[in-house]
Amino acid sequence: MSILFGGKIFKFKSCINHSSSRYFLQIFILLLFSGFFQSCSETANIEVRVPSTELYHQAMVALEDQFYQEALKNFEILVEEHAGTRLATLAHLKMGDLYFLQSKWEESESSYRRFLLLNPRSHLTPYVLNRLIALNYERNIYGLFVKSRDYDRNMEPNRTLIREYQRFYLLFPHSPYLADVQEYQKRALADLAEHELHVANYYFAEEAYHSAIGRYLFLLKNYPNFPRTSHVAERLIEAYRLNQQPEFAEEMQKVLDSLRERKLLAQLTTREE
Repeated sequence: MSILFGGKIFKFKSCINHSSSRYFLQIFILLLFSGFFQSCSETANIEVRVPSTELYHQAMVALEDQFYQEALKNFEILVEEHAGTRLATLAHLKMGDLYFLQSKWEESESSYRRFLLLNPRSHLTPYVLNRLIALNYERNIYGLFVKSRDYDRNMEPNRTLIREYQRFYLLFPHSPYLADVQEYQKRALADLAEHELHVANYYFAEEAYHSAIGRYLFLLKNYPNFPRTSHVAERLIEAYRLNQQPEFAEEMQKVLDSLRERKLLAQLTTREE
């Protein structure tokens, strides 16, 4: 008796009886089906990798339709399966934009910086730096329904914004985004000044006049364009007096009176013109 299996011929002696033949036939059938199912299983386990262009197209369509989670999923697959490609690098930028829309500031910043790292000479660098500046401003706004800025909270995002502005100005002084960046820088400086005033007033209320004086002086020195400079000077004069430093209070009063006279003179000159 001969059986062909796996490209080989298996021969059995003719002396094998009928029951033995049936036994070997059953074994053969089991082996045959085992090989068949193993082949099907291996075929099913083979994953078909979607081309990068198709993944990017699907992600962009989902983004335009505002299916943000679906878009993110496709961008993540693109980055994972096609790392190092042009579209994978661009996917980091798009993920940064998506996270920005969802107010996920840490994820957005990470994606933007990843894009800059992979593509440092891109013509999109000014745009990305502008978005980094914007998110560092937005991340310091609190409140679900009524948005506000709490000046007793962490001001590090504003300091980061100032550093990013300096970098932007040095690299792209003629960029069309410069006006937007300067506006964010102006707001960040105002927030930092408000923070200093908030802390100084806290020390003043706690009768820690020496610390309050230090904060008021720091504010006047480092934020000369703060719109409430006169108010700060008045609080500083009061803090000097309460801290038993009348000579400094008088000197500061003279400076304040001089500034007010100059301001008044400037206003009169403007009216006459």
